[in-house]
Amino acid sequence: MRGVFLAIEKRLGLVAQVFLGLSGLALTAIVGLIVASVVMRRVVGSPLFYTEEMVGLLLCAALFLALPMVTVRAQHVRVTFLAQVMGSGGRRVLVATGGLVTLMFCVWYVWEALPWLEFAIQRGIRTEAAGLRLWPYMAVPPLSVALCALLVLVRLVSGSEADALVTDGNNSGA
Repeated sequence: MRGVFLAIEKRLGLVAQVFLGLSGLALTAIVGLIVASVVMRRVVGSPLFYTEEMVGLLLCAALFLALPMVTVRAQHVRVTFLAQVMGSGGRRVLVATGGLVTLMFCVWYVWEALPWLEFAIQRGIRTEAAGLRLWPYMAVPPLSVALCALLVLVRLVSGSEADALVTDGNNSGA
């Protein structure tokens, strides 16, 4: 049964890899927009009017799109002093507790974000300067957080993160 969960975790990792690629594209677009705006300011005397708006939306998207890969790699900020003095059983409890808290947060976040997303879709809300539909940008955070929740859930059930932490008690985890 554990093999099934490890296979699911691997597939979710591939989705996180796609999200990470999209994050890189968003960051590249940010640089392109800023360069174009600077050139426009020098050549035409006026920057692109929508640069700030687009950079803000793309930065938010890039950060949330990168989040699942941080979860896959278990590279979130961690406080390790307690885990370093505990035995393997204590570290397993810490990992399980942390995973449950993370899972509860993710579920709560998605639960709260979906009505806002539905509102933006129903009203056809657009950005102020560029007039772009806002809902695709608003969909990124709950999608990314939902993927993180699935990753955490699979790891909790399979015990893969706890195993890694217990075997390397002096790492930066816990």
